[in-house]
Amino acid sequence: MSEDYLDYRLIRDSLADELEEIIVDGALGEQIESICRACAILPYPDVQFPIITSFICSPVTLMSTAGCLFLWGSSGTGKSQIATIAASLYNTDTVLANSTFASLRNKIQQERYYDPLRSEFERNFLLVWEDITPNLLIENENMLSLFKVLNRKNSRITISSQTPGQNMMFNAFALKVINSIHPIWTFWELNELKRRMFPIWFKKRQSMTSEEYKGNGFELTELSDIEDINLGKISSRLEMFWRDINNCTNYAKTKRTMQKKKQDIINYRLSIDVIATHSMIYKSSMDNSIKAFNHYWELAEDKIFTVSSGTEQFLDSFITQSIENKTKQNEQAIKAGCPELIEPVTDIDPKTLKIAIETAKNDGYLDSLVTVNELTNLMKNRGYSMINVNGKNVWKQIT
Repeated sequence: MSEDYLDYRLIRDSLADELEEIIVDGALGEQIESICRACAILPYPDVQFPIITSFICSPVTLMSTAGCLFLWGSSGTGKSQIATIAASLYNTDTVLANSTFASLRNKIQQERYYDPLRSEFERNFLLVWEDITPNLLIENENMLSLFKVLNRKNSRITISSQTPGQNMMFNAFALKVINSIHPIWTFWELNELKRRMFPIWFKKRQSMTSEEYKGNGFELTELSDIEDINLGKISSRLEMFWRDINNCTNYAKTKRTMQKKKQDIINYRLSIDVIATHSMIYKSSMDNSIKAFNHYWELAEDKIFTVSSGTEQFLDSFITQSIENKTKQNEQAIKAGCPELIEPVTDIDPKTLKIAIETAKNDGYLDSLVTVNELTNLMKNRGYSMINVNGKNVWKQIT
């Protein structure tokens, strides 16, 4: 009966690029980095790509801390390409934003072991989650607790059981790769995630400065699509690399030696395990690996964590323009002898703001509409609160 059907999976695999034209010679880290570079363009690529590669190649089975690689940038900048590479290296699928906590929990449990039924023989794996929104984490305590897990020793989450009066323990320790158009560190409810993440900045090619673009090897029209690339061989190389007991031993030795250099390492607690990976897969000296990560963290503090989202830039511009317009209107009211028309210059009409946001989205200035909760958080960060004045809601600046 099976002879009557075609195995299209085999046909797809045979058509996929086997990497000969993409991959470079060199250490394992250089080879995997070359795949990432062939599929995406990043600002400051010589700083960011080695961090991506080191993170997605890290052996979670040997790690004490497991942070989150946060791919952030506007739509169409290559975030999903990198996320797919990360998932493909472990022969797993990415999960979508509408996934439930239970499905993520089950996926982690299944991916953690070669034999998930017996919970035997741990394996290296990643949880890759695409297109998340801040509200997804803010409104779901279980989801947020999953991403707040950093240390292996404190990775157990208590969840309710189907048996009344009993709870279950869930081991949430996992390397996580997530992408979003939202800079989630700007939301005060998610501020704790900032010290658990390696943020990677994506940006549209046409908006990059020459300094930001320098170091990329491809233009947009030359990029490969990861969906057309077979990562089977490189995935096997990565798995065998960490199944080599000598590499595992050297990894542990590298970490122990770095503990003596704690004062020289920025974000030591979050970085040490991934720096050790960098040293191993790039065949780099420990000092050079530390320098690479210190340089990255300096970039993150200077260029990434300080970059506002398009929504924030829009809000700041809107508020500034609104204050200027009301100041002029008040001056005209005074000149006209109509003091009753004077308004507090910092007050903002919610309906006017809503229309302005919709217009900005339709004009392509914003990637997406802002939810009520997101807008409330952003306005709160700017000192505003929604107050009812004489039966009318107003965004009022609270001093």
